[in-house]
Amino acid sequence: MVYITRKTRRRHFTIVLSMMMMIRLSRSYAPQLMLASRRLSQQQRLVTSSSSSPASTTLLRMATDSRELRFFCREEKSTPTSQLSSHGMSNNNGGESSLSSRSIFRKNGAATNLGMAGTASSMAGISSSAGGGTPSSYSSHQIELTDDETQLFDLLREVTEDTGLESTLRVAGGWVRDKLLATPDFQRSQQAYYHQHQQHSRPSASGAVVVEENQLIRRLTSKFQQRQPVGATNTPHQASMGRQGTKVIIDDDHQPVDIDIALDDMLGREFADHLNDFLSERGQETHSVGVVLKNPEKSKHLETATMKVGSFWIDFVNLRAEEYTQESRIPDLMRIGTPSEDSFRRDLTINALFYNINSRQVEDFTGRGFDDLKRGVVSTPVAPLTTLLDDPLRALRAVRFAARLRFTMDDSLIAAAMDKKVRDALAQKVSRERVGGEVDLMLRSPDPVGAMRLLINLNLVETVFPIEQVLPEEFPGGIFIFTNGLNLLSTTFFYLCENKERPPVWCEANQAMTTHGFSESTLLQDEDARRLLWYAAYTKPLNDYASLLPETQSNPGRGKKQNRSVIAKLLVDHLKRPTRDGDNVEKILRAADDFTQLMETGFDILAQSILLSGIQVKHESDDNDDDSENLCCRMEGKIIDSANENDPIWLHAMEFRLLTSKVLSRIGPLWRAALVLSLVEQLVTLNDDFLYTIEGDVFEESQEERRQGVIDRYDAFAAALQKLGLIGVWSRKPLIDGSEMKKILPNIPKGPIFREVMDEQQNWMTTHPGAAKDALAANLQDVFVEFV
Repeated sequence: MVYITRKTRRRHFTIVLSMMMMIRLSRSYAPQLMLASRRLSQQQRLVTSSSSSPASTTLLRMATDSRELRFFCREEKSTPTSQLSSHGMSNNNGGESSLSSRSIFRKNGAATNLGMAGTASSMAGISSSAGGGTPSSYSSHQIELTDDETQLFDLLREVTEDTGLESTLRVAGGWVRDKLLATPDFQRSQQAYYHQHQQHSRPSASGAVVVEENQLIRRLTSKFQQRQPVGATNTPHQASMGRQGTKVIIDDDHQPVDIDIALDDMLGREFADHLNDFLSERGQETHSVGVVLKNPEKSKHLETATMKVGSFWIDFVNLRAEEYTQESRIPDLMRIGTPSEDSFRRDLTINALFYNINSRQVEDFTGRGFDDLKRGVVSTPVAPLTTLLDDPLRALRAVRFAARLRFTMDDSLIAAAMDKKVRDALAQKVSRERVGGEVDLMLRSPDPVGAMRLLINLNLVETVFPIEQVLPEEFPGGIFIFTNGLNLLSTTFFYLCENKERPPVWCEANQAMTTHGFSESTLLQDEDARRLLWYAAYTKPLNDYASLLPETQSNPGRGKKQNRSVIAKLLVDHLKRPTRDGDNVEKILRAADDFTQLMETGFDILAQSILLSGIQVKHESDDNDDDSENLCCRMEGKIIDSANENDPIWLHAMEFRLLTSKVLSRIGPLWRAALVLSLVEQLVTLNDDFLYTIEGDVFEESQEERRQGVIDRYDAFAAALQKLGLIGVWSRKPLIDGSEMKKILPNIPKGPIFREVMDEQQNWMTTHPGAAKDALAANLQDVFVEFV
């Protein structure tokens, strides 16, 4: 054991003090500092040689924590030495603490290392070499390349060899991560880790997962698990891991076609020129190069050369090292970096892996990327709090990747994301466009429920969704707006999961009918409609609350912008989503309320009557007939003349057709999303009724029977809409246009009355599907006799 005397400690303190003084004077005395730093490097090695002692370890931490000493990755002073490995530091066998070097010093506008790069690299477990360092570990897993990828990488290797370049080409970003996750070894490792966690949990009486005592809730994105019926042996809604079934709603085997190539010694534009020169000399087709200039506001911190080679869009960009200020998430210091520096400045370890095209190996310079992929963990290469304060947007990116890959978040990352300093930095340093973009990507992910739950559990939701800025008064419910929205979103999500496993008739792909010139697709096929549905479900409680406030009601005295709904203001003004998205989410919310009102007034019973009577309005042919809609009407197997039919059942069906067409005309192709939202609200209300029962209450039906009854009613309603040929009614063209209308009603005045006449035409066409134009003209002359 090495003992540190008082004299030795005093000498150590003197060393640190001299280091701090040199940094302060470095700008004025750069030449002298270069000489002093070389001496300091020798003394530093003496310090680290005895770092197994508590005193020397503390001394080293004092040096690295100093705000004046910017040679090392910034660490939290409160981080104990025992936790260094989880904060981008590791304890080597020799007892040395490892640190990653991120910082540099500028002299005459150029990036230089002040004689300490070698020390910092050795401390990071990275040997200095021409290649910029040796990765902490190589992958023993072989990435399986497609024929196109093999051909592309062979071409890039040829370019470097033929032109005499010493560049090392590395594929960076999500391509490496997703390729590894697609290998059987990683999938087996993740499933083993997942099942090991699941065996400690049990479903509670409410269906939520409860972790047994002394077990940590590590998977914050674990979703509500439906209780299985008695005798059930399978769990179809169990979360999948990684790329294995990442698409819960739709299976997606599409491989990425965007590849990022990182260069270690030149800018991307230079290599793109070399590539084109190589192709030109061999008489092959060259490719146009688009240069994306440096734009920090759009997270483009170094210029990128983009070109299409074969079936791939390739971004050539150099490796980089960077530093941040406390006031901005935009780096204030950047240069071409080493692979190690580029890895440690990235947001997550699973995104810091490289595929070395030259050596055909996967490289993990952080030493933790492979392990985190296998365990299904999202963590940061360096201290989480430091990473998140450097760029607070990374907190949302961590949530997004946890949701996208179905990974859990590292405990230290969770603690850092919940820090108030991170919330404040997220609100002050990150533009709302970037926040809204991350939210949109979360809702596009395979697990939007898990993403929104993470935002709530990490106390980030009120920063991401600033509802206090869109409500006219302070909301007394606080977080309950979001928890209620999460409940509705979760129920909606799992209802669609059930539909994928056991689709009702109206959700089957072969039931998507084509009428009125509109080709329909189901929610399971329409990814954008599902995304809008997630928005609507999550914000529905906020919309319901705001609709009760007098200040949010439409006022003719205010302008159009001031009369916008709370949801439109939240999505467009504060999340910077397109106006189209805000309008569509509003349409879904309103149509959902309209459908609910129709169901509560007995339209579900009318729907069953329509189905039992065999009433059907069907598109007959594609012949262009200007005198009718080419629709054929049937009831009980017989053809019906809709212009003259007086059967009460038929007339009730046409009343159903008229009123539902009003809703469908307003919502358009998003009618399925609105109907599902209306249905799910009824299911949530049903769950609440059973949740708050008291002893002695007697129910004639079980909860599952009542739930299935609600679903059956909506299934009948949706099937009736299809049978009546209403799908596409929003794109229906009038039989009589404006010029013809003036011939039929020659005395019709201009203005609102003309709109009334056209509305009457639409109503008659709805209640008399397939009827001839002459019958329509006669009806208009009877109704508006004063204009004949």
